Amino acid sequence: MSRQNGSPARALVLGCGGVAGGAWSIAMLAELERQLGWDVRNASVLVGTSAGAVVAALLAAGVGVKALTACQQGQVGQCQWQHDRDSGGALPPWPAARFTGSGLLGRGLRGEVSPLTAFCGLLPLGRLDMAPFRRLIDGAIPAGQWPDHPATWLVTVDTDSGERVAFGHPGAPAAAMNDAVCASYAVPAWCPPVSIQGRRYMDGGVASPTSADLVVDTAVDEVVILAPMAARQPDHPRAPLPWIERRVRRYMTAIVDREEALLRAVGKRVIRLEPGGADLTAFGYNLMDPGRRRRVLAQARLSAPALVARAIADA
Repeated sequence: MSRQNGSPARALVLGCGGVAGGAWSIAMLAELERQLGWDVRNASVLVGTSAGAVVAALLAAGVGVKALTACQQGQVGQCQWQHDRDSGGALPPWPAARFTGSGLLGRGLRGEVSPLTAFCGLLPLGRLDMAPFRRLIDGAIPAGQWPDHPATWLVTVDTDSGERVAFGHPGAPAAAMNDAVCASYAVPAWCPPVSIQGRRYMDGGVASPTSADLVVDTAVDEVVILAPMAARQPDHPRAPLPWIERRVRRYMTAIVDREEALLRAVGKRVIRLEPGGADLTAFGYNLMDPGRRRRVLAQARLSAPALVARAIADA
């Protein structure tokens, strides 16, 4: 992986975070492009998980951050998506009377998968209609195909084995981009798992919010991590639901901390971005609520200049 236009070879890692995390990430990407003078579509490696997988797929297909921002603002552009309708509601549809992956409980008790992965296996099967997601991806990448970008990896978890699988990564099963995106976004109890070559896959965020460790062995010089589900300086709400969300966020932050340490240990420069206090207030506790998306985007655009400058300085 060589330098482009004098810039270091960079990996871009886009983490999970639901509807709110997607809006926040797009604001951060716009500021990263401004401060680094870098078109993020030129990332040598793109890693996407859940909402991050949707954005990574569009970037890999050549959709620019300007178009993604226009889409977030409700403007007609290259990214055709009705946010207040296609993302689903603030609550999931009534789930099916089946577990997402009941076998994961035993694997969790034996220490073969994380407690979070085991717990998610016991959640009921989600039933959100994923047709809008498929239309979005098929509008940028012909149905059944994968983009020409040299390394686009979309992270999922096998609902039977609990194994993390990054479609597009060497050694992973072949998949169409629309299937891989829907599998990576398959939030347990919200969206249905996706069958690919006889196996079922769910949201990669149940294994890691970013899976930044996937680029440890690559030849990139820098890794840019956007982690909407992490927060090294969290707020401390007292209401029960926000308090629970922050506890989950603390767990996710510890995973990103370990992945960042692995990257730095092999000599890679890491630019890590995560929400600040004002962003967390805008997020609330339900990152899937499309009703909060606009305030998240507006706040993220205000927060981005300082957050990005600090992340670059700390790299």
